[in-house]
Amino acid sequence: MFKLKPHTVQKIKQACRILLWMSLFVFFVFAYVVGFKKEASQKCNHISVHIFPQDQKFVNKKQVLELLTKNVQKNRKIEGTAMARLNILKMEACLKQLPWVASAQVFASIDGKLTIEMQQRIPIVRVERYDGMQFYIDKYGVKFPLSDQYVHRVLFANGNIFERFEKEDTVYSFVGNELFKVATFVDNDPFLKALIEQIFVRAGNELVLIPKIGDFEIVLGSTEDMSDKFEKLKVFYKEALNRIGWDNYSTIDLRFKSQVVCKKIKA
Repeated sequence: MFKLKPHTVQKIKQACRILLWMSLFVFFVFAYVVGFKKEASQKCNHISVHIFPQDQKFVNKKQVLELLTKNVQKNRKIEGTAMARLNILKMEACLKQLPWVASAQVFASIDGKLTIEMQQRIPIVRVERYDGMQFYIDKYGVKFPLSDQYVHRVLFANGNIFERFEKEDTVYSFVGNELFKVATFVDNDPFLKALIEQIFVRAGNELVLIPKIGDFEIVLGSTEDMSDKFEKLKVFYKEALNRIGWDNYSTIDLRFKSQVVCKKIKA
């Protein structure tokens, strides 16, 4: 019986291994080329648009698609366009230009699906300047304009306010920061959020709160010791107003340490 020498067997094994790796390499190159050609020729056949939060309507799917079609596609429809010809980065940049959008991401898959995910800015206060100009401030202190299509019900601030408005600018003035602090505190407290409707800024930057229920005003003064002031207000509402009645006072003053000073309605 013929028997191969050990070194010959080793050479054959090495040759087989080399042949196997070459075969695998050729296979993966072939698969990549085929996949690349398929991806390059694959046309967009479906578009999914997800806009959060869903209960806000500053931006809608129709507006998004029209914007991308006009500014990125140069009036060519997205569906039916080869996926390789879609400029994903330019689409994201275009969507981020919308003042109501905090972030935008666009994903393309090799099966022809385009997915758009957008996060809208979440306003916590609507501000009206002394001259009547209005804008929103979001939970990060970023200012953005009102929309002709949608009005978001939120805390309203007006009066002696001179905060300028520029796109994506953050609050800068003393009063602007005071309003932002109050709005943030109220937005994070369910009781206060259900209670307070308006912040009015008097001369001297004094903050006055107008409740949704009751014909009186709540004098906050400033945001100094704000947590203690609001805690006093909660106790007063729960223990005093429910017992005495909501129609006996014209003013509830929170500016004084450890007490609530009330002014009765004149008979």
